[in-house]
Amino acid sequence: MATSANNGETSPNLLSRPILVPLDGTDVAKEILPYVSQVARKADTSLVLLTVVDPDDVEYPTGSTGGREPVHRYQIEENIRIQALGQLNEVLEGLQAEGLQAQATTAVGRPAEEIVRAATAEGCGLIAMSTRGRNAIGRGILGSVTDKVLHSSGLPVMTFTPPRADEPPQENATILSTAVVPLDGSGLAETVLPFAEELARVLSLDIRLVRVVKTGHPFSYPEMAATLPDPTDELVREARSYLSRIAQDLRASGTGVQSQVLRGAPASALLDFAQETPQNLIVMTSHGRSGLSRWVLGSVTEALVRGSGDPVLVVQR
Repeated sequence: MATSANNGETSPNLLSRPILVPLDGTDVAKEILPYVSQVARKADTSLVLLTVVDPDDVEYPTGSTGGREPVHRYQIEENIRIQALGQLNEVLEGLQAEGLQAQATTAVGRPAEEIVRAATAEGCGLIAMSTRGRNAIGRGILGSVTDKVLHSSGLPVMTFTPPRADEPPQENATILSTAVVPLDGSGLAETVLPFAEELARVLSLDIRLVRVVKTGHPFSYPEMAATLPDPTDELVREARSYLSRIAQDLRASGTGVQSQVLRGAPASALLDFAQETPQNLIVMTSHGRSGLSRWVLGSVTEALVRGSGDPVLVVQR
């Protein structure tokens, strides 16, 4: 097992360093802020707000008019960057008025690369970003770029997919109270446990360990399945025993832990669970490969990022 209590690993300390928050000027992108503000306040750490101006999304004039010299690309990009910084400063003032430590910065370039570069330059321990949000300043910074950042930064990334505009916000929805940790029995999935421990300790969260047991018989022919015992009950017992062992180690370090076994297809069962239990922070690995060219999330992780309605902390392994 991968917990610090079990094998002597040190805490990942992701909350002891600044948190990078990429924004693009839209209200949708800002919906990550209530969650990350709670984290920053309780962890007593600072926020770094970032907007990236993507040259591919800038409209440049094709020539001069009225005898004037054509405006250089640099001047156009600089004007947009200054506009973006002004928008960030408005957000910055609101955060500082709430007593949070924060600063604002901008960059020009490919969004995913600039986000990763900024996180390194600022010594950040965590990136927090929404998965939707597009406008003239930073189209593409939030969306598929989030996936690229997830698999190229080397840092944990807290993602949040805002609900549809026609869905009213739930009362106190942004107040996190539980860290949900889906496990599949693999050592890879267990590598998120030190992160969950740190989040639970710093943010005063309970941990909920969850494992899904697929229902149904492995044989597709009903007549064949009818002659054999249903393995589901035994799998459920094994899953409970597995979660119980992990929970015992976590409790030894003073963490409040519960565990639950679900039945069904992993993605749909976890989605239903997340939607029925509010105020969650889901903590899981992406089961993916690193590199900007290999950014597709694992199917279960992607389903939770896109559809759970909860912030999801994804740890790339």
